[in-house]
Amino acid sequence: MIQVKLFGNLRQYAGQATVAASGATIQELLLDLCTTFPALGSAIFDQGQLQSYVRVMINGRDIELAEGLDTLVNERDQVAIFPPIAGG
Repeated sequence: MIQVKLFGNLRQYAGQATVAASGATIQELLLDLCTTFPALGSAIFDQGQLQSYVRVMINGRDIELAEGLDTLVNERDQVAIFPPIAGG
C-alpha cells in the first residue's frame, strides 16, 4: 500500500488526511482511492480525466512533469493530492 496525503477540502471526502491505496501507476492508485472513498471520485476526476485544477505530486514533483496518470509508483513513494487553491 502507498500512503497518500490529502490536502484542503479533499480530506473531508476521506475523513482523514492520510489514506492508503494501491496501484502500479498514479491512475490505478487514484482509482483504488476512489473505490475506497467514492466521494473523492468527482472531486478528483471529470469523465475519467484528472480535474484540471487538481494537482497530484509524487515525491514533491507534479505528475504532469513526469508521465501524468501513467507515472509509475511504488510503496516508497510519497503521493500528495492538492485541491484548487486560490489566494489574493
